[in-house]
Amino acid sequence: MIKDVALLSPIFVTFFWSLVFFIQPGEKDKPKIILGIFMVFAFLLYCTHAVYFNKSYALYSYIESIYLFSMLVVYPLYYCYLVSLTTQRFIRKNTLLPFAPALFFGILALILTFFLNHDERVLYVKEILVDRNINKLNINTLIGVKGIVFFISRMIFLIQVAYFGIKGVQLANRHNRKIEEYYSNIEGKTLNWVRLTSMIIIVTAIASIIFTFIGRPYFSRNEVSLLVPSVIFSVFLFVIGLKGNHQIQVSTDFEPEKTETDFSEVKSERLKNLLIQLFDVEKIYKDPELRISVISEALNTNRTYISKLINEEFQMNFNEFVNKYRIEEAKELLKANNSNLFTLELIAERSGFGSLNSFNRVFKAATGLTPGHFRNKNINVLQERQQS
Repeated sequence: MIKDVALLSPIFVTFFWSLVFFIQPGEKDKPKIILGIFMVFAFLLYCTHAVYFNKSYALYSYIESIYLFSMLVVYPLYYCYLVSLTTQRFIRKNTLLPFAPALFFGILALILTFFLNHDERVLYVKEILVDRNINKLNINTLIGVKGIVFFISRMIFLIQVAYFGIKGVQLANRHNRKIEEYYSNIEGKTLNWVRLTSMIIIVTAIASIIFTFIGRPYFSRNEVSLLVPSVIFSVFLFVIGLKGNHQIQVSTDFEPEKTETDFSEVKSERLKNLLIQLFDVEKIYKDPELRISVISEALNTNRTYISKLINEEFQMNFNEFVNKYRIEEAKELLKANNSNLFTLELIAERSGFGSLNSFNRVFKAATGLTPGHFRNKNINVLQERQQS
């Protein structure tokens, strides 16, 4: 019973998300299609796992090439999904390069399987994969060559997990920085969850190394121990599916702009004054979907200059600059005598925040207090003054 739960959990999770991403109504976007393909190959991977741990060695000997291909294709597919979230120009020459190991070892394993007869295939599984008889890893025999192919594939897989985990963190960080330079409302546009799951991938790499060192035979003999990797990978895959289903594609392939060579101190000071007037007088920050392109159009310049101006003159990015004004606006509303007549949702809206959640998060990060606590604290101060 325990073994069945351990083996079927990741299969059900990946099958469920595969259906979600391919059958959901409406127009399907590219990232979700790629994530759906990722779930399909993860599903195949865990199906072959189930065959092996159910000791169906004859069947497994035929489908091992599917196992190797799926194992080496899942993390490159996951990284392709992350890339597709952040760019419209996805297909490049080097995009397919990470899939080369999966193709090479999958085909090679399939060819070697055809050259072995039925008894040799079963012998290969029992002696090399189950008993881990290293003496059988002999390049002079097809069984030995097939075993060497398997173990090299496993090593490449571990390298992939670590490599794409690190690449995922780097990509998420780059994307978030670009988003903060372009949008004033970054809710739902950042890839903070990608950074977290990529770190989990790195932890998964460590776990995979441990599981590889322990070996499949240990888990075959100790069925309860199968629950450990099963829970880790099932939760990991479910979180990816859940987050991916709600994540919107936010391209950072912003249109290139013509830049002038002359950015003198005089021009910089003039733009700075116009920018401050735009925020202090016209209160443009109250637009919850304010983008840096709107500012550049209003000041008849380009966003590169505006971004550079804000970075250098105010030592902050565009998102931080806009939110500074929104927080000050919110503070004034929260300190007003009739503040209790307004809901926090209304104050968030009048300050330019896109949602109450965004308002709470940004306000607390800046002041150390939630908007509600800030208002209550100010009310208490006013009451103490009146009493004195």
